Amino acid sequence: MDLFFREQGIYRFGPFALDPARRALTRDGVRIKLAERLFDALLYLVSSQGRLVERDELLQAVWAGRVVENNNVGQAIFALRKVLKAAGGSDAYIITVPSRGFRFAEPVLFEPIHAEPQAEAMQAYVPQPHSPLRARNFAPRGLVSLAMATIALVVACASIVLWQRVPRPTGAPPLAAFAPPAHSVAVLAFDNLSGDPGQTYLSDGLSDQLIDSLTQINSMQVAARTSAFSFRGSPATITQIAHALNVGAVLAGSVRRSGSRVVVAAQLTNALTGFNIWSRTYNRDQDDIAGISADIALAVAQSLQGALPGGEAAKLTLGGTTSSAAFDVYLHGIKLQAAASGESDYQAAVADFDSAVQQDPGFALAYAERANALSHIGVISATADHAARRKIFERAMADADRAIALAPGLGRAHSVRGIALDWGFLDWQAGAAEQEQAQALTPGSAVTEINYATAEAALGHLDKAVIAARLACQLDPLSQDAWGGLARALYLSRDYGEALEAIRRIKAINAEVSPQFVTTLGFTALMRGDLAGALQAASPGNYVGQVEVRTIAYAKLGRQTEFNAEMAKLYGLIGDDGAYNYGQIYAQAGQPDRAIDWLDKAITLADAGLVDIRVDPMLDPLRALPRFEAVLRRLTQASQTPGQAMSANRDLDARASPR
Repeated sequence: MDLFFREQGIYRFGPFALDPARRALTRDGVRIKLAERLFDALLYLVSSQGRLVERDELLQAVWAGRVVENNNVGQAIFALRKVLKAAGGSDAYIITVPSRGFRFAEPVLFEPIHAEPQAEAMQAYVPQPHSPLRARNFAPRGLVSLAMATIALVVACASIVLWQRVPRPTGAPPLAAFAPPAHSVAVLAFDNLSGDPGQTYLSDGLSDQLIDSLTQINSMQVAARTSAFSFRGSPATITQIAHALNVGAVLAGSVRRSGSRVVVAAQLTNALTGFNIWSRTYNRDQDDIAGISADIALAVAQSLQGALPGGEAAKLTLGGTTSSAAFDVYLHGIKLQAAASGESDYQAAVADFDSAVQQDPGFALAYAERANALSHIGVISATADHAARRKIFERAMADADRAIALAPGLGRAHSVRGIALDWGFLDWQAGAAEQEQAQALTPGSAVTEINYATAEAALGHLDKAVIAARLACQLDPLSQDAWGGLARALYLSRDYGEALEAIRRIKAINAEVSPQFVTTLGFTALMRGDLAGALQAASPGNYVGQVEVRTIAYAKLGRQTEFNAEMAKLYGLIGDDGAYNYGQIYAQAGQPDRAIDWLDKAITLADAGLVDIRVDPMLDPLRALPRFEAVLRRLTQASQTPGQAMSANRDLDARASPR
């Protein structure tokens, strides 16, 4: 096999080392016997880690010029799995994508030969920070890097390659080994050293704000919160964390509040050299919390980029506040919202954001986050009064509009407004326009990419949705939400095999998969005709989606008694608010008229589930029916008026949604 490698070195995965030069697979120095073609196949897959290798591609690479049966590839993969498992590894390293090919899913670390001496030669230079400047306002946004240029030089000279954790976006060329982007950084959860667990909101909040600041800078790639915070309490080293998150720099720190003083320590590390770029301690009065955050953001930006252009520098304080009292209660609300699991949690967060905007009526970020919390309430509210629910969405939209009026370049505000249009008022065209604007303003935000993917899917632009969802996984590789968003986009694209792969990644990250992604797994199994698998995925559990999966499975199995019981259970959980769900069920149960009746009612109730109606596989049995086409026409008419009204008077109209 004639493979091209950028440099000589050793691939490490699990307990194994794979040496192309010696053509040896070893564990703890002990050589493991492999036939020549098996070694070639393993080497090709390992060097393509994370990428789908088509069956024909592998056949050509390993057996080029030889006449072989196509099933030889499958037999080789089976044999490789058997060898790896027998040697103390796992047979799950190599994943089969049905009718497509194979993917090596285990993280791989490539160790180039002779990289270490060259890297040491580069370590002599450590950039020194400029004197920190004081920002007038602080807001979550961006930082870029001069040392990132140094990191790029280190990568070029030392060829230090980090493992790739996630698939690359569609169309990206395969790489034998993967290096972190030149301007990439992770902000870890700052440690709370106050001795009071109740102060964790402050340390987490400061970290959150720095992440949001960095994502505002176009040239930065920033590991998202879920992935970066997943290392809280972990014994992993900075280098290991950087490898896992695919970043070239890591920011860590701690917060201690004592009496009227706050001490914040922060340290930026070059992950490739292991040397500190800088470390600083801020010891100030607690009334200066907002100022500390602004100064850290500026110090990081200046150290990594040297000097930000005027327009970029302004993004660091976009939508923020000079009021430390407003900033403190805002951080408390962010903490509540991040951990919210029900309506009362979001109501508590709204109360904090209320206080924040009372302290500073110009605090755009607080309006944006209150809009987000209200949108969640609008979706999960137990009220049967749909007029009252609409009022909730109107309040949310008013907040989003206020945030945009105060800070037009605030991507978060546009994203929340887009969600409101999608879920609260079914105006998907206008919602997609807002998400596109949010994506342009915050290109490094995984949450924005997921929201953009949802908006594009609603319009039937499934290729765009999948690409955005894959980017979200790159930005947040250890997040259930990111991989779940990708699974959903792939499911809507009818790419059920790849959807299952994304869900398997969730299982590798978390022992317990969120019920909403269990639902995606169940729906995928249903569409593949695997009714037993669907029932297994959805049992036990009383999450709405799980009950719906069981209901459909029993309908397809002709088990009327169980179908009736599950249908009654579902109606007891969500009542008429499940109109779209019932439309899905009856479409799959072979009762198209009942299905369309419920979809009509869903339009009347402005059911948020209608966002998927144009692309939902569950509704495929209805698509050729004239009555279904009439539903789509009615839906288009219903969704136009809100968008036009908002365009005419943004301050008076309102909408909202949950993300």
